[in-house]
Amino acid sequence: MIWLVFSLLAGLSFATSRIVARFLLRQDGNALAFTALHSFFAGLVLLPMAIWKLDLPDNEIIWLWFFGIVIFAFLSDWLAFLALKLIDISEYQIVGQVRHLLIIIGGFVFFTEPVTIFKMIAIVLIGVGVWVSRYEKKSFVINRGVTLTVLSTLAAVIAFLFVKQTVTDFSEISAASFELLLLAFLGFSLGGFSFSKIKKELKIQKWGLVISGVLFGLFEVLLFLALSHGEASRVVPVVQSSLIFSVLGGIIFLKERTNVPQKIFGTLLAIVGIILLAI
Repeated sequence: MIWLVFSLLAGLSFATSRIVARFLLRQDGNALAFTALHSFFAGLVLLPMAIWKLDLPDNEIIWLWFFGIVIFAFLSDWLAFLALKLIDISEYQIVGQVRHLLIIIGGFVFFTEPVTIFKMIAIVLIGVGVWVSRYEKKSFVINRGVTLTVLSTLAAVIAFLFVKQTVTDFSEISAASFELLLLAFLGFSLGGFSFSKIKKELKIQKWGLVISGVLFGLFEVLLFLALSHGEASRVVPVVQSSLIFSVLGGIIFLKERTNVPQKIFGTLLAIVGIILLAI
């Protein structure tokens, strides 16, 4: 059952990383600089394991897919950190569950993966959970933070579809480390390689930015260990415990006390849907 321990720890580390990011970004800071530095520190955490498990593909097409991962993962993170400046971590995590619908659609269209009755019920439950969490005065509230979260999720799903093209020729840990470091490079380049912006962001966020990045890198390591000891169909749903950790963490540590019953009920519906996806 070691895979279960690694999966739960992976969910906890991901949730904690996002909670720290939300705490920092709601204060101040530049989302682009934050994205670059966050990815840089996460990539450094993975680098020793990436070198140890080094397995690079010699197929040029695989490298093309890999750069696709970098571009869309960068967009996903940048949009996510922009969203976290605007909405609660619990709302961000719940709304982000729409990725399951997008992944099922993408899997069916591009990989002819079957759409079962359990998947359809699961998507309905997740959708209702998202709707409940954002329901206010007879309407579903869509603001800029929610829109950015959905766009971030869409970019993440596209990156995931590219990942499916590379996993057979590229070791997961190597791909993750190099992806994060290239993502950081992309962020620094878009920021004009401005040392003053980097220094300013580090000064604003202090050690919190390092902690958030290291926690995300730790999440990747734990996910890799979980997948190496257990089946992906069992690991992935357990890692989704990050949803519960994020909602509870936002309520307890960030004092996000608005619509608490709705958030908890929406979370429970989403979790049931995620469990059904694993059947």
